[in-house]
Amino acid sequence: MDDELRSSLKQLALSVRTTINDGITKGTLKPEDEPFFRWKVEKFQYTDKGPTYSQAQGESFTKPSWFRATVKLTESIKKSNEYNTALDQLNNAFGRADVLSLHLESFVRKLIRKYLYDSGVSDGDVDLLVETFLKDLRGEPIKCGADVELQGIVLRPEKVEPDFGNMIRQTRIEDLENRAPEYGFAPHSFPPDPSAIMSIDFVGRAGQEIQERIEEAIIILRLFKIGSVKWTRYHMRSESVIGIVGGTLTSGSRTGALETYLVTQEDVPKLKKFWQTMIKVIPENFIEFGITKTDHLAIAYKRYSDALLENGLLERRIANGVMGLEALLLKPGEIQELSYRLGVRVAKLFGLLGHDPHEIRKVIGDAYRVRSLFAHGGQLSYERRRKLEAKYKDVKNILLSVLEYLRILIITMILSRRGKSEFIDLVDDSLVDKKREEFLNSTISSAKDILG
Repeated sequence: MDDELRSSLKQLALSVRTTINDGITKGTLKPEDEPFFRWKVEKFQYTDKGPTYSQAQGESFTKPSWFRATVKLTESIKKSNEYNTALDQLNNAFGRADVLSLHLESFVRKLIRKYLYDSGVSDGDVDLLVETFLKDLRGEPIKCGADVELQGIVLRPEKVEPDFGNMIRQTRIEDLENRAPEYGFAPHSFPPDPSAIMSIDFVGRAGQEIQERIEEAIIILRLFKIGSVKWTRYHMRSESVIGIVGGTLTSGSRTGALETYLVTQEDVPKLKKFWQTMIKVIPENFIEFGITKTDHLAIAYKRYSDALLENGLLERRIANGVMGLEALLLKPGEIQELSYRLGVRVAKLFGLLGHDPHEIRKVIGDAYRVRSLFAHGGQLSYERRRKLEAKYKDVKNILLSVLEYLRILIITMILSRRGKSEFIDLVDDSLVDKKREEFLNSTISSAKDILG
């Protein structure tokens, strides 16, 4: 049955090619000029702070379009004997269903576009398309992926491949200039500049699975270093004939990243190790699709992301960071000495991770006072700000320190695979019990391994 179906689909493909060649030869099949718009960038450079250029100017141009010809050809081919034979074979193989005629029509449109837009289509290309079509009909995995414009991360190496099927590269001038919207689009301002481009390729069923892969990658990059890593736009692609073949989504954000980090050549092996460890353990509720069950880790990650992404009062960003730490290391029933408890627990953990616990406690104490001030509707006075600047040079350094603590603790508690209360009890016990301290040290060893 499969051989007969393949044969009829190949005969249909041959009929499509013959019809197109005859139409072009006779002059009855011609493209139309379609207007497009693009940006032209001058003096482009990629630096440790991302892409730079002197100016960007818009220009209009035209491209040949076969859109109307494709519609006309599709309707013509649907009347052919080859089309009806292939449809009969599909009904015999998969059971009669109205949707099969729609799927076959999609197959024909794909063939037409391939013959019209791609030069030198071989028999092997047609065989591959037929096999992909049959995989689609059976619901089998196919090649799919996305090209993602990122902000918040800059690369010194030209490209990095942190895991199989994932690649991040420097932004190129063509990434800024190759922004030709479809007919009728009237751009008014230059889109946000991507600081890096990420490509994701895998075998799956496209659609939401592509979006989930993108969100997982964003989470990993956001946790690797302190950076407001986000996507501004991405284009989904798929070999699917009957499903979502592609599509471009735009975040709508016009603001740049608040914090951007640099990936050096020395960071590459660290990023690979980090990615390949974290991709296996990212909690499902970190990915925001629909209603998900929340917990202390998801709350802490949300606070971390808010502090990284939401601009505004510095006090609010610091408060978000501290509240993320509270979500991890304070129990619901604890209502007294919260700043002290939080400072001691964070300091103990970071002492085991190789940091100065005394310095940690001081930063947590100052950050907690800012958090309490903001929570009660206040802001730092001139005098308080001056005192903090004398200690930290810039009040923002408190924010960056708190975010670093929160980032590391989120990673540590994910990899510990222990519940919140159990983990907190272990930290408290380790303050007075050497054996419990050793056990805590072994519990966080996985985090130590990827945090360096």
